[in-house]
This record gives sequence, structure tokens and C-alpha cells, in this order.
Amino acid sequence: MVGHVDHGKTSLTQALTGKWTDTHSEEIKRGISIRLGYADAIFFECTQCKGSERYTNQAICGQCNKPTKELRRVSFVDAPGHETLMTTTLSGAALMDGAILVIAANEPCPQSTTIEHVMALKVAGIQKIVVAQNKVDLVSKEQALKNHEQIQFFLKERGFENSVVIPTAAHFNVNIDLLIEALEKEIQTPKKDPSLSLRMFVVRSFDTNKPGCSLEQLKGGVLGGSIIQGSIEEGQTIEVSPGLDKGPIETTVTAIHTSFGLVKKAFPGGLVAVGTVLDPNETKNDQMKGQIVGPADSLPPPVTKLHLKLFPFKRLIEGASTGLKMNETVVITIGTSTSVGTIIKTAKETVDIVLKNSVTVEKDQKVVISKHQKSGWRLAAYGVCN
Repeated sequence: MVGHVDHGKTSLTQALTGKWTDTHSEEIKRGISIRLGYADAIFFECTQCKGSERYTNQAICGQCNKPTKELRRVSFVDAPGHETLMTTTLSGAALMDGAILVIAANEPCPQSTTIEHVMALKVAGIQKIVVAQNKVDLVSKEQALKNHEQIQFFLKERGFENSVVIPTAAHFNVNIDLLIEALEKEIQTPKKDPSLSLRMFVVRSFDTNKPGCSLEQLKGGVLGGSIIQGSIEEGQTIEVSPGLDKGPIETTVTAIHTSFGLVKKAFPGGLVAVGTVLDPNETKNDQMKGQIVGPADSLPPPVTKLHLKLFPFKRLIEGASTGLKMNETVVITIGTSTSVGTIIKTAKETVDIVLKNSVTVEKDQKVVISKHQKSGWRLAAYGVCN
């Protein structure tokens, strides 16, 4: 779920899943998303009804009151829209197979972060999006049609001209059935190769122990995130990289949780929480965010220097071949990992960056580079590790 700040992403996530994802105290106080939010939904179809009304997120049809048929389970990542939280959004893009781009009907299109989010989707290789033209309840029919024309022009300009646009009013659950229908038809569940080696991006980590629990009750740390490829199973020995101060860590999987219960083995698609024998003090407060999980001894060694083939975003470049300068401080995003670095060498098509902390990156993996502009940290380029 991507789009500009305050365009209704979290409200639309709630309409689809029944869960309000802004649970952090600062998010509630400021009324914006700061961390990535997660929620799961089950999409159903009523075999008795016709038209878009047959699509629902309820087990009982609201039209005919008959039981519905389960179509699939979908996990939503609610990405923050504020421009200063762009690296958090990029973390979310690394997990996505498709996207709902939320654009408010009561503001001109595109807004600055709308452009940034679409660029992030492009970098992440996402080809299928559905657009929710939200807040149509706040404008006249004429204003909604004018805004729709702006949306269509923007989508064509960005290479998403075939994307479906659904008018919605999230607070009133308007056209949620149409939105589910569009998601079912436009964004198919991708087929994954189960023989590939496990790769999981960690986006959160937890200490689930209650204060004062006994030693016998103490549980190991929990890693939360998404499996990008391969599978993970209970009892498996895994490597967590780049680790904390002492490098990669090996640990054992003790449990695998999903929103629908415990499983013995998990595959790509959806969000999982992996119980381990890690010291819970190491996983509390999201300390493991940005780590990569793989089978033991399968990941490349962590590095503090990157040599990248550079692909600049033309919109941010004025007169320079890369838009990046020697000794400039940049923020780099790799999967769900964010790090600060300094540019030590630039060439026409490459850049070398020294990082303040180690990262784990694989050959041909994409790295997003943000630089400081007057309005804050903005996307400048992406690179490919070679």
C-alpha cells in the first residue's frame, strides 16, 4: 500500500483487512505511518451473486447471506507516505509482489511522494499495480473526473498506463468489492521456485518475554519479515547476516508463526515470525531489522564498501552525469537494510561507497541511493552490485 502522506493508505488497509496498522505511540500522536505496518486478509467470492458484489473479505456474503468461497490470503505492507520516511517505504517495496497505489481525489496528481513511491516500485521490479482513487466522497463528480484524468496521464508517463483505477472512500468502505476484484484479476500470486536457497528479509524483531518471567519460561528472540525465496522450517539451522557487532550469527528455528497460526514450514508470500534460540536482548526493539536470513554458511560475507553500476533517476539530476559527488553523504537501502555511506569514487557509470556499518549484499542485487535535498532525503539513483 503506497502513496503520498495522508491519502488514506492506512484507512484503506483497514477496510481490506479489518486492522488499523498505526499502532506505534508516535504514529497515533502524529496521525501518520512511521514504521511499516502489516495486516493479512482473506479474499472470498460468493458463488450465488453476480458482478463485482460477489467479491468480499467476509466469510458470509453481505448480499445474499450465504457462505462464500475462499480465493486466497493476502498480506499487506502499509508503507509510510511522508518523504522523510522514504527509506522505510523502500524496505516495504523489497517485500512486495504487487501494489495498491493510493491517490487522493481532493489533491492534484501527482504529489511529490506519489512520484517517489512509483519510482521505488520500479526499482523493486513491480510491474502490476492497482490504483485506488481515494476520498472521492470529499469532491464533486466533476472534480473526481478531472483528478481521474490527471491520474491517467501520470500513469502513462510512468509506464503504468494499463493499470486499473478504482474510485474509493475508505472510511465508508465504498467500492472495496471492486478493489478486491481488481486485485484478483490484475495482481496474480507469483510462482516461486521452491528449490532455491532460503532468503528472508527481516523487517522487525521482538523480545516476546514478559517482564519478570522465570528462566524456565524464557523464549528466544523472534525475527519477523518475509521469505523472498526458498523455504524455512522448524528445526533448521539458519544464518543471520550481517549480524550485530560480532558478525553473522547462526541460530536454530524453534517455531514459525503466521497470522493464521503455527506452521512447520513456510514459503514465499505473506509475513512470518520466526522463533529462534537467539538472545532476546539482541532482538528487542527491532534491533535485527535489515538482516538477511539464509541457510547456514550460504550468505556472502558482510562488507563495508560497495562498487555499484549506477542508474541515476533523471528527475533529480541537473548537469551532472550521476548527480552524486565525491565525499557526499548518502543513505543506501539494500532489501530491508538501511545504512549511511560516503562516496569515495565516481565515474560515468559506476560509484564506490564506503559504509559506516557492514551490510550483506549479493551479486546483481539492487541498491537504492538517497541523497539530501532541500526538502529532505530523496531518491537519487539505484545501483547494481557487481
